Amino acid sequence: MPAQELEYLRKNVARKFLRILLLIVSVVLFSTIGIMIIEKWSFFDALWHVIITISTVGYGEIHPLTEAGRIFTMLIIIIAFSVYAYGASTIAYMIFEGDLKKYFAMKRLEKMISQMKNHTIVCGLGRTGLAAVQELHKEHIPFLVIEKDHEKINKILETFHNIRYIVGDATNDEILMKAGIKSAANLIITTSNDSNNLFITLSAKNLNPRVKVVARASEEASIPKLKIAGADEVISPNTIGGIRMASIAIRPNVVSFLDIVTRHGEIDLRLEEVKIPNDSPVHGKLLKDVQIPQKTGVIVIGIKREDGSFILNPVSTTMLLKGDTIIIIGTTEQFEKLKKLISGEDS
Repeated sequence: MPAQELEYLRKNVARKFLRILLLIVSVVLFSTIGIMIIEKWSFFDALWHVIITISTVGYGEIHPLTEAGRIFTMLIIIIAFSVYAYGASTIAYMIFEGDLKKYFAMKRLEKMISQMKNHTIVCGLGRTGLAAVQELHKEHIPFLVIEKDHEKINKILETFHNIRYIVGDATNDEILMKAGIKSAANLIITTSNDSNNLFITLSAKNLNPRVKVVARASEEASIPKLKIAGADEVISPNTIGGIRMASIAIRPNVVSFLDIVTRHGEIDLRLEEVKIPNDSPVHGKLLKDVQIPQKTGVIVIGIKREDGSFILNPVSTTMLLKGDTIIIIGTTEQFEKLKKLISGEDS
């Protein structure tokens, strides 16, 4: 949704309104001059006659009309109503289907995007980007998409009608700014061009050093470069695909279980994480004292400390600290209970 597209729509709408106005003025002037010539009336009398005729006010004739004048007046009425019909249909189309509708829709979209905070930006709508969008939509995470291909945007709008998007090139700093990069929480870069992904990463980190960047790498050699550029995580779809295929062949039941907890299948079981806030009542307490499994039903499988270290399968004497991220397996209801326990809402 670049500014030039909005400007184009605005000018196009203005041109169509101006065309209708010029047609009406032309009809009035042509008819006035015709009456002046045929009836030998003054300009004002002829103009008055034309105005009350085409407006269907019906005050009556100010002077008796000759037969030629009446024929010309009938012609004026036919021409005027043709212009009215054209103008009305054009305006109706612009309001309900055309450029005017698109203009106001894009202005609303632009306003909604400007109000987004702590959202996720997805760059690129290829197969990887589409999968990311589907997951974000399923999790009700606020996000918007940057894609320069209009056809890809139109296609995804058929499935996600209220998606927020920008038609443009994510390598352009102006586009990233319009997407709210300075207030975004995450940036997912999924284009198939590693050079573009590297450039987007550099630009995003320059505009907002705090944004978490998850970038795609098509080539293994691009992974360290993206890391140096500032990407927090780099994903190689080819590598992940190969590992998954081997895992299905070697340990199919484990993969099936992971599919359940990561894809939200028929069983309501989730692999989730929750961060302990600074004012949490569980800060400084042992796992056995907090009684997470007993009170919520979730299974704690790991804890990530604020310094980045991991504790896998923590024991009952593990101390919980503010800034820790607890990784759990449980149902949606159990996860909600855990969030309330961590925040102290259930006390």
